Amino acid sequence: MPELTPGTTAQVLTEALRQALADALSQTLSSTWNVQVSSDEAVSASAAQLLCFAVLPSHGLQGNSLLQLRAADALLLAHKLQGETPDPAAELNDDRKKAVEKFMRGLAESAAVALKPQIGDVTFEVNQVEAPVWQGVTVVLTASDTAATFSLLLRLSAEMMTPITAEKAAMAPEATAPVVPDTQSVPDNLDLLMGIDLNLTLRFGEHTLTLREILDLSSGSVIELDRRVQEPADLLLGDKLIARGEVVIVDGNYGLRITEVSDPQHAAARGVLNSALR
Repeated sequence: MPELTPGTTAQVLTEALRQALADALSQTLSSTWNVQVSSDEAVSASAAQLLCFAVLPSHGLQGNSLLQLRAADALLLAHKLQGETPDPAAELNDDRKKAVEKFMRGLAESAAVALKPQIGDVTFEVNQVEAPVWQGVTVVLTASDTAATFSLLLRLSAEMMTPITAEKAAMAPEATAPVVPDTQSVPDNLDLLMGIDLNLTLRFGEHTLTLREILDLSSGSVIELDRRVQEPADLLLGDKLIARGEVVIVDGNYGLRITEVSDPQHAAARGVLNSALR
């Protein structure tokens, strides 16, 4: 086992990829595959003989990694994935490379799911790249079943030696849901928002019509609403009910005398504040 400090990003990522590789091979190829981790780099090859995939994290995770396959191992994996008879003399063509790349993307997605309890939400972008000059830690994932064996080199950048606790602290602004201010705690710059115009809607009632009934409407048609005359009308902010009251006439215009302020008013106001502050 390579010298990976327990609790670092490198160690948990290696274990997540090891388990994801074993599961993916076993499920995809319908046979039992075991994956062992070692520090033996005897499988290394020249850049021209390697198929390389950069694994770039998002959402605050520090460091990069690289997955490398020898051309012969990539060909074997492609044969397995495409249901072909293994042929060492076959060409590692674009179709076979794409099959391997798709497999690597699925591998990274599975690893991201496994990492969530320890690191939080993270995604990996996987792209085929030319073999770079790499500095960092290298481990080897050796996969085998009863009929075949191949090795996958995992190269980890020095940033991934960081303990998980530090990684999670760095991710906190993105991983934590935004705090919604309550009515007792409002931002200091609330006065900046007081001039925002908000459209209110007065709802007397509702009624459902079919398309045919709508097309039959004409001047003089009467639509019966689902609310009696003596029942209060609704005052809406967006789609949120904020108050109810009696409809009145003020200087020849309709008005609403508030008789009831509903609790959703607070949720609606907070929603407006959140939207305006983003």
